[in-house]
Amino acid sequence: MYIFVEMRKIIIVFGFVFFTTLGLKAQIDPSFSQFNAAPMSVNPGFTGSTAMHRVIFNGRIQWPNLPQAFQTMAFSYDFWRPELKSGFGLQIIADKAGSAELKNTTARFNYSYKLMVGNWVLSPGLYFGYSWNSFDANKLLFGDQLDYGAGNIPPSLDPNVARLNQVQIFDTGAGILMYNSKSWIGASVYHLNQPNASIIDGDSPWPMKIVVTGGVRIPVYGDNHRTQMVSSVAPSFMYRFQGGTHQLDIGLSYTVAPVVVGLYYRGVPFIKDFNDQPTSDAAVFTMGLLF
Repeated sequence: MYIFVEMRKIIIVFGFVFFTTLGLKAQIDPSFSQFNAAPMSVNPGFTGSTAMHRVIFNGRIQWPNLPQAFQTMAFSYDFWRPELKSGFGLQIIADKAGSAELKNTTARFNYSYKLMVGNWVLSPGLYFGYSWNSFDANKLLFGDQLDYGAGNIPPSLDPNVARLNQVQIFDTGAGILMYNSKSWIGASVYHLNQPNASIIDGDSPWPMKIVVTGGVRIPVYGDNHRTQMVSSVAPSFMYRFQGGTHQLDIGLSYTVAPVVVGLYYRGVPFIKDFNDQPTSDAAVFTMGLLF
């Protein structure tokens, strides 16, 4: 579920994801199926892209039937300062996965600068982030604990356990966005510095995430003179690449105030998975209210 608050306007969006095939690949960053509902997770250039203060809450539970589902919660707040031609924002993301509760908590400061280019707004943006990676080693079972004759499982004496610790990471990224009242197009790169995210002694760079997104809002008029807009259709897409994994989300939303519905497809059909089948992960249905 996603909740937007823009001063006097509230938008509530519910999303339903129908998975068709599951091809698991390691990915650092969580991905929200309703990517338009998490703009600062897509491009820091979206920071301050509305004239009002904006507060967004995002929640995600992936594969909820599993005993240890992937859970993500996110909060963001951003606003526009016209006298500075700048947008400022704060984003907090908390992600938990697996039986050992592998956790990543990230806080980011976002900034964008706005320039008028004809009828378009050019919005370069950047972010500076700080992350904490950790997990609960007490929920893991090591080789020296496999004593089948003992009633209780003793603590592990494996020296590698002492090397497990919380890792603190500085992270940065940038993006550029062009938009007007009807369309938008942009690209961004996250984790430019590729910091070491390993929770043991070793080198595990946080892979860069490259995102390209765009869309257009097409008005539907109720008369031949196009004086009364009764609804709108907004096709959009997001492509991202990280750590060797490709992801494409494409679809459209239809708005008849106060109702918004959307249907999106997630997959990259021209890229084969490990079973030599077209990558086709999910169909996403969204429904929302504007009031």
